[in-house]
Amino acid sequence: MRRGARLIGRAGCEVPVKKEKLQVSAKEVLDDLRSGMDDEAFMRKYKLSYRQLQDLFRKMIKAGFVTPIELAERLCVTSSQVTEVIEQVEKAVRELE
Repeated sequence: MRRGARLIGRAGCEVPVKKEKLQVSAKEVLDDLRSGMDDEAFMRKYKLSYRQLQDLFRKMIKAGFVTPIELAERLCVTSSQVTEVIEQVEKAVRELE
């Protein structure tokens, strides 16, 4: 059964299934980041949804393992898009505090 899956109980009511905590090695994630692994490959390798991947990146930033700039450099985007991403990441980190 997938993490975060829901079961349908009697009378069509949803029954939430307790999510498993996934632990990954920060070193392995950093190695994958620095090797150029894209988001889809991350999601496949670590069995993450897009939202879980973004949460992982936020945690990596907050813990000081990676900078928003380093994450932004993975993307082929314009400088204004990079600025927007950095602002969004900084806002998200503030929300986590």
